[in-house]
Amino acid sequence: MPTTPTLRKRLTQAQREKILKAYRASQLSQREFAARAGIGLSTLHVWLRKTVSSPSTPATAFVQVPNLLGQAPGAFMYRVHLAGGVEVEVSSGFRAEELATLLQLLKAG
Repeated sequence: MPTTPTLRKRLTQAQREKILKAYRASQLSQREFAARAGIGLSTLHVWLRKTVSSPSTPATAFVQVPNLLGQAPGAFMYRVHLAGGVEVEVSSGFRAEELATLLQLLKAG
């Protein structure tokens, strides 16, 4: 039995936006809405994806954040080489009690 090709109806951008606006207001699942609107579920997915990445949505601005954890090379005051190839580098301001605890943990492990 030969099949006849179906003609797809091309919607304008305004029509797509109207459908997407109705979907967002509908509280229906994507599957239910697509069936009621007479569009394919994958079509609805594509339209929704395009609205997220479209140039009409404001671009995310990058905010420069200083690296508070990083230190300039050579800022270490102590470097301890432990058995097994473990190295511990300690910068100024590191509390001696914390270093002692860390070394005990490394020794036990």
